[in-house]
Amino acid sequence: MTPDAHEITFRQRADRNQTRGIFLLLVAGCIWLTLAYQLFAPFSIKRDANGSIECASRVFYDDGDDSGRKSRKQTYEEAEGIRCAVDRDPADMLGLLLLSLPFAAVGIFQYASGALTLALRHHGDEVAHLKSERPNAEPAETPPV
Repeated sequence: MTPDAHEITFRQRADRNQTRGIFLLLVAGCIWLTLAYQLFAPFSIKRDANGSIECASRVFYDDGDDSGRKSRKQTYEEAEGIRCAVDRDPADMLGLLLLSLPFAAVGIFQYASGALTLALRHHGDEVAHLKSERPNAEPAETPPV
């Protein structure tokens, strides 16, 4: 394998890592958007032939009157009813969140490793180009550590 062919395959591998990372981050982002929709959007549950039940979002619901001293805040189930609470179960949402974490972690790692590899290779090319322009130049002093 020639050095140029090796260089091309090296850069293609780094580019593939970057592309895989972007794809995995998009998957995690889609899961997060689904979770945000489930948390913040009001929804309705279709009942029999009688119509549907309107439910507030899990985040923005009326939790009771705060004017009285003895009033207490209601849970989502108490405020909206058991059918609304079961339809948007927090355990399902937590499961989706946990499912998205490996996609996000591996995606960040793949993207960062590909980007870093390409950046370091580009830096090496620039240094080699600058050295080839002035072969007889004196070496610069290294700064004290």
